[in-house]
Amino acid sequence: MSTPATVTAGRTGRAPAALTALAAARDALPPAAGQLARLRETGWALFSEAGFPTTRDEAWKYTSLRRIERRAFRQDLPVEAPGSDSLEELLFGDMDGPRIVFLNGRFLPALSSPQHGDEFIRIESLGSALSGEHGEAVRWGSLADPERHRFAALNQAFLGEGAHIRTAAGAEHRHPVYVVFLSAPAAEPVACHPRLVVEAAQGSHLTLVEHHVSLDESTENLTNAVTEMWLAPGARVTHYRVQREAASGHHVGGLFAEVGRDARLVSHSVDLGAALARHDVEVALVEPGAEVVLNGLYFVDGRRHTDVHTRVDHRAPHTHSDEEYRGIVTGRGRAVFNGKAVIHKDAQKTDVKQANANLLLSAQAEVDTKPELEIYADDVKASHGATVGQLDENALFYLLSRGLDPDTARAMLTFAFAETVIGRLELQPIRRQLEHVIAGALPVGDLVTE
Repeated sequence: MSTPATVTAGRTGRAPAALTALAAARDALPPAAGQLARLRETGWALFSEAGFPTTRDEAWKYTSLRRIERRAFRQDLPVEAPGSDSLEELLFGDMDGPRIVFLNGRFLPALSSPQHGDEFIRIESLGSALSGEHGEAVRWGSLADPERHRFAALNQAFLGEGAHIRTAAGAEHRHPVYVVFLSAPAAEPVACHPRLVVEAAQGSHLTLVEHHVSLDESTENLTNAVTEMWLAPGARVTHYRVQREAASGHHVGGLFAEVGRDARLVSHSVDLGAALARHDVEVALVEPGAEVVLNGLYFVDGRRHTDVHTRVDHRAPHTHSDEEYRGIVTGRGRAVFNGKAVIHKDAQKTDVKQANANLLLSAQAEVDTKPELEIYADDVKASHGATVGQLDENALFYLLSRGLDPDTARAMLTFAFAETVIGRLELQPIRRQLEHVIAGALPVGDLVTE
């Protein structure tokens, strides 16, 4: 039986509204037993003691959470499930594979087809996996460390909603697994805490699409999502994460992965929405031959704020990481990027590449970028760099001299900047929709895509 939740006072001497509401929501959770109950207890104890991160925390130096703290998020408020027709413009079409849909954190079976006839992959509810007879064997939690990540602790405190995906050894899955997290407005803002646990067996190939999208621009919900991945030796995982929450919504997400011998993780991450968005990526390359590719894009307009933190730990020799994130910031938007690669003592013959490029489209736009390398080995190749600037004047002049008007010329150059990232997406349904969304946010964007 769970103990009543307690809360910690914030900066003003009283508990933030969000923390008080979360404590009440936790007390109202259905009873849990065994491992699930223990995990929730531990998660809440860690989160309630530490509270929300503040700008005094180095990892949150440029990101204030006041927008979240002052909202009393509820749990499980009734909301009408959307029909399949209303989702056509929001979801990626022609995926032709297993689809798992969640609405405000709750599984929506009417719009899901979890197995899709594939006998080499197992997809089940995370709650069922944790509470089943083999629940103690479910790998989870050691990557998204609740002691280091407060929102991971909060996610653990509400653990139960989400999916457990496990591949068979040597299996190559032809179609992507499409996981959709829908946010919908309710009578009051809602907080949801979904988690994906992925175990890619030895030699298996998996493509996973994680899609966060709001049904309505009035949605003020908080999505606090955690994805954990284990890649066994020789496994190949391509992970697409697209965040397109409403401009009034709030999103905190994390990808935590461990990559084994000769395994390869490719992560495509695109942030296009939410008033406040934070995404943490942590990848540990733990055996020789492990490799990760991080490919990211964030588009920040209006008064929105997006914060991306990445960390790659090279813990073994002959490992490789290649990271490129690009940001487009306009209006009064603000973006934060912090990328760190750590080459540990025994990680000789390691190859690290890291780059962050940012494009400012207005005088009020702001970017804080900090690429970092920590090197404790002496036989490595490592490079990193960051740029913040405006459109290239020479390129702009060239297009204007060819008869293009200024709006079209600027839109073409901005789209080309984003296309460097989007062009690497192999799944055409995702690529086409993102190109349409980016172009639609630019002046005369319809001409750009023609």
